[in-house]
Amino acid sequence: MSMTSLNMFRGKLKFLPGIILLVIIVIAAYVFYLYQQGGTEHYNPPVQEKDVPRKQIVSDMTVLSGAVEAYWAKNLKYPDKLEQLIPEFIEKIPSDAGTEKTFIYESNESDRYRITVSEPSRYGFKELFIENGKITQN
Repeated sequence: MSMTSLNMFRGKLKFLPGIILLVIIVIAAYVFYLYQQGGTEHYNPPVQEKDVPRKQIVSDMTVLSGAVEAYWAKNLKYPDKLEQLIPEFIEKIPSDAGTEKTFIYESNESDRYRITVSEPSRYGFKELFIENGKITQN
């Protein structure tokens, strides 16, 4: 390289720290802007799923119905009370988590049973029951 080229190259290097500083300032300003946009007025907290209690009650009733069906398969009759399912067919009888009441169970022992929730309106239903393994949600 000739001396003139070297001097020109050094002359351009004088501006390099200024350019780097300018780029850093622009990036910092952009990050600050994005940070400000993420303030509380733009924050949407995670929405809790409203169907969770409904799904849970239906799931609990379905598990209970499965235990009643298993009891029938072994004994060829439905149990008089849900407590007869413990511990062979189910570990514990689930309760309505919203009211802490037990499910309403009715049976004629031979060919029909029905499991009902005490307050179906609490879950947005007019009716919610399982009869002979078939769930009804209105």
